[in-house]
Amino acid sequence: MPRNPQATAEIHPISPTELFSVLDLSMTYHTSEGYRSRQRLPLCIWGPPGVGKTEIVQAFAQSKQLPLVVIHPAQFEEMGDLLGMPYKDGDHTRWAPPQWVPEEPGPGILLLDDLNRADARILNGLLALLQDGRLASWSLPDKWVIVATANPQMMHLSVTHMDEAVTGRMQHVHLQFERKSWFTWARKQDLDITGISFFSRYPDLLGKEISPREATQFLQVVQLIPKDNLTQIRLISESMLPPPYSDRFQRWVLLDQPEWLNPADYLRAADAPGLLQKLDSDLDQEQALRLKLEFLQELIDYLHTPRDLDTKAIDNLTTFLADPQLDGNMVLVFLHHQGSSSPLHQAVIEHPALRSKIL
Repeated sequence: MPRNPQATAEIHPISPTELFSVLDLSMTYHTSEGYRSRQRLPLCIWGPPGVGKTEIVQAFAQSKQLPLVVIHPAQFEEMGDLLGMPYKDGDHTRWAPPQWVPEEPGPGILLLDDLNRADARILNGLLALLQDGRLASWSLPDKWVIVATANPQMMHLSVTHMDEAVTGRMQHVHLQFERKSWFTWARKQDLDITGISFFSRYPDLLGKEISPREATQFLQVVQLIPKDNLTQIRLISESMLPPPYSDRFQRWVLLDQPEWLNPADYLRAADAPGLLQKLDSDLDQEQALRLKLEFLQELIDYLHTPRDLDTKAIDNLTTFLADPQLDGNMVLVFLHHQGSSSPLHQAVIEHPALRSKIL
């Protein structure tokens, strides 16, 4: 068992498919012959927010037709939230367990969601439940398995440190986002296909800039918006996607998923003039100009890293800069980001149409 699972660096990451297998093994451990002689071994699933920890446990329970009880220890303020309410029974004081305590026979899953968001007092109060499946006032039914989810200790996350008395009572896995699995799942859910193709096109966005949960929420909202309602498309993309991806998604919808509209693909396009002509025919002048200015910045950012460009790429670049909607100031902005000795600088200066723009 890793000494510090909260860092997750000590835990080998697993995929959603592998997590299903781990959950299956945990169920077998707690339900197969001789389970009463085994010590309980709750499973703690670590991972960043929105990676799908809770959803995978829910999907597993559904696939196995298992009852699932989900509680959020962060909502508990005192031990009474765990133990229940005491009441007088003759000369005795007894306990009425909380309503969420499972009562039906196992197998089943009790999910402690976002465990390390709970107060330290609540974590300490859960020690007996993690070890023995019981508290002073109630016990889990036979064959019920405890699963927890938790976020790693990172600077921007508000989590409670769990000492070894807590972590040492559990098995730990680290769920890693897997793009292929997410896209397969998203298509099965019939999420917005335009948005799915957009996330596929920009691999640095999903799982890095936004979480899978945020991407799913975005697609569910976008699916409700007619693709010709550009105002709502703009509003939702600006409120849910980080810049510059909000602008890119608006272009993606506006131009009906233009596969070429990123620097690498444009520079190797077979017919760059034809692509620009189609852009002008599909958009009004204001939309086309705004898109070209945004794309100019993307080209500048892309070429900030030295690239081994062939003649075709340089021709496509000068074709774009020679576009009538881009004036000489825009060409000078591009040159400002190129060294005077670079081949691109020389190609722009020697291009007749571009030279006339800037002189």
